[in-house]
Amino acid sequence: TPLAAYIADTPEQSLLACTNPKSSPFMTVISEDFGDPFLHDLHTQSHTLAAICKVLVKSLAQDYKAFLKACKTLHLNGVIEPCWLDWPLSCPLQFLHVETLHHFHHFSWDHDVMWCIEVV
Repeated sequence: TPLAAYIADTPEQSLLACTNPKSSPFMTVISEDFGDPFLHDLHTQSHTLAAICKVLVKSLAQDYKAFLKACKTLHLNGVIEPCWLDWPLSCPLQFLHVETLHHFHHFSWDHDVMWCIEVV
């Protein structure tokens, strides 16, 4: 069965893409760089798997603190066997989709409605 689409909110997208919560599951950018004018590379399956391999080479399985530190430097969340690993042609960049209704609701409430309340 191909993995065609998976609708999730942002924390779940980060979990599935194996990225830490302060980095994008779609681009190789961290939260400090959100909004900068540069075009960042796409966060593809091969990029994620290469980063996981680097972490596994850098740290021993017995040294959990070193493992987490290596994950943090490469913006990973510590998952070493993603659920999509054995699915052919599965790339989080392609199958993860934004929960549009949820994001529009939060955008309108957090920005437009709160601004109107503040004005009144």
